[in-house]
Amino acid sequence: MPPKGMPRPAQPDIQAVTAWIHNELTVAAQNAKPDPGRVTARRLNRAEYNSTIRDLLGIDLRPADDFPQDDSGYGFDNIGDVLSLSPVLMERYMKAAETVVRMALNGPDKRKPTVLRYQPRDRHVELLDKALTDYDETGLSLPNALHTTMRIPADGEYAIRVALEGRRPRGSEPVRIGVWIDGKRVQSLEMNGPDDFGGIDLFGAQSEFRIRMTAGDHWIAAAPEHLYEGLPPSYGGPNPSQRPEPPPDPMKLVRIPPNATTEQIAALKRKAEERLAKAHVPANRVWIHYVEALGPYNQTMGPAQASLERIFTCGHLDGKHNASCTRTILSNFARRAFRHPVSQQDLQPYFKLVADGRKQASTFNDAIGVGLEALLVSPDFLFRIETDEPAKSASGIGAVTQFALASRLSYFLWSSMPDDELMRCAEQGTLRKPDVLAAQVRRMLKDSKSKALVANFAGQWLELRKLESVAPDFEKFPSFDTYLRMSMRQETETFFTNMMRNDLSILDLLDGKYTFLNEKLAAFYGIPGVKGTAFQKVSLDGTPRGGVLTQASVLMVSSYATRTSPVIRGKWILENILDSPVPPPPPNVPALDEAKIGAAGSMRMQLEEHRKNPMCASCHDKMDPLGFAFENFDAIGRWRTHDGKFPIDSSGTLPDGRTFKGPEELRAILMTDREAFAECVADKMLTYALGRGLERYDRPTVKQIAKNIADQDYRFSSLVLEIVKSLPFQMRREERNRT
Repeated sequence: MPPKGMPRPAQPDIQAVTAWIHNELTVAAQNAKPDPGRVTARRLNRAEYNSTIRDLLGIDLRPADDFPQDDSGYGFDNIGDVLSLSPVLMERYMKAAETVVRMALNGPDKRKPTVLRYQPRDRHVELLDKALTDYDETGLSLPNALHTTMRIPADGEYAIRVALEGRRPRGSEPVRIGVWIDGKRVQSLEMNGPDDFGGIDLFGAQSEFRIRMTAGDHWIAAAPEHLYEGLPPSYGGPNPSQRPEPPPDPMKLVRIPPNATTEQIAALKRKAEERLAKAHVPANRVWIHYVEALGPYNQTMGPAQASLERIFTCGHLDGKHNASCTRTILSNFARRAFRHPVSQQDLQPYFKLVADGRKQASTFNDAIGVGLEALLVSPDFLFRIETDEPAKSASGIGAVTQFALASRLSYFLWSSMPDDELMRCAEQGTLRKPDVLAAQVRRMLKDSKSKALVANFAGQWLELRKLESVAPDFEKFPSFDTYLRMSMRQETETFFTNMMRNDLSILDLLDGKYTFLNEKLAAFYGIPGVKGTAFQKVSLDGTPRGGVLTQASVLMVSSYATRTSPVIRGKWILENILDSPVPPPPPNVPALDEAKIGAAGSMRMQLEEHRKNPMCASCHDKMDPLGFAFENFDAIGRWRTHDGKFPIDSSGTLPDGRTFKGPEELRAILMTDREAFAECVADKMLTYALGRGLERYDRPTVKQIAKNIADQDYRFSSLVLEIVKSLPFQMRREERNRT
């Protein structure tokens, strides 16, 4: 304000008014009474329920995957005010309790073998071309490989079956297919087919092998091995300089007359392939048609030792229980499940359930199982219900209990229940001591369970979860496949994990000149020297990439299926990097003419026309320049120099007058505003840690956290420690004392 072209106040006047407003806000914040905010009794969301059941019972069954989707608020799905409890969800809770207790006590139910198949619809595999200049020895990065994630239902043996499509030249060696599970090559299958029209027809050729697998999600991949071996010697080999141009379609070498019969077409095809054979190049190549997992066979039965140890805390794993076992088992289980001590009086209804079961001639396991199921549908388990310690002043705020603090810590960093060490600290009353709290935070960040912070915090803050539903247009991006999608997400998750585990600066998220790549993603980025499926740390010096803003995962979730969107990318940066969200667009805003983009004008030209409307310009002047900086990256994050036939213009001018050209110069500007970025990260992480949206009275806390971590070189651990030491994390408002 005011709009462009209208008279503006003199700059000294603007500065004077701005300074006055800033001073008044500062004074108001200093005079405001401390307020940690209210606490809603928060239901466990799906991720928290799965993790809690895993740690409570020692089984990784993920029952909450069958629950209704959790609602989100303020960017996260652990916000107490939006986590409702529907009748359908209550039914699922009861069913899940029965399932997990029965499995923990008796082991899994016997399952009939079933077939899991992954077969992409309408799959089109292009011929090898000059783009494949760096030979992939595993074959996993090539377009004829197939990748999928399968949910294996139970521990046991599974037959992994691979089927092919395509043909190979006569005289070449049989095709060998490498099968990979969770990043490890576990089998090599040899396949052949009938001689047909001068080549070997491999359509429908299949082979299988058996392997033991554990229940849960597994990455399964299959790819042709040694793609250039076994071909006629004149064809060349893995050396890119020896490879010929890709062979043409044999049917394009002949003219098929109208009304030709099937026999005539076959004869013409045979002649065409004979012509290609003289050139000693394969007429077609081979790709994976589908992958199946059949099983389980020889299923692992019986309860797991870890589950029995977690339940039978009386020590009688052999089943020789005595009269006190019921009380011991239920008391210990309830303490862990409810995350706080439970009195014997509160447990009387559960003792009675078990006793009634025993009177009905149930076995001890069946009777104790009824009690455990009842505990798992109790509000004390399904909700995180906090109680107050006595307030130390008349301010109306009080410290949360040591056990509530332990739960806040564990669900913040692990999305799960406190472990035994946290519970011991709470029992001893030492958890709030600064040295003990700091030691526990550092221990928890190094624990493997902290991967939940990556998946659930970073996955939502950086919007990585959207990768699963983003579907780039196949006609425009034929090279995009499942393996590339998986690699994109793993790059960002590995980057964040490395920062967390090695306690690096959070500023690396803005401008870290390194990343983690496997061979597939390195080839996509045009970075040489990376081999294999494992993610390796790679320097980005000499490239335009740096930080998460130029990682393909972020670039893709901030694009449309067919094209880039400077508006979405700019909005993403404002909301997730600068904590400056923009209002929703006004109604009846005309859409861009998709047909003209890249043909009659570039994306930038279209948006400049759009911004001529003053109603649109007020927001687009903030968003569009930020998005323009990344226009050299297409809708799937690949570098480009042109938008259609128009050269990319990646320059921009920010509302404050600062100018830049390209992503590197914009990142440099963002690095000068590191305080704003630190406040944004503190805001997002505090929201996630508290499970509520932040209010005006939380702003001083956010600013203080940002200031304190700046004094500690923005280390990741300092961010977490400042959050867990903060007023809203340690305290709660006592509603009855609030006027």
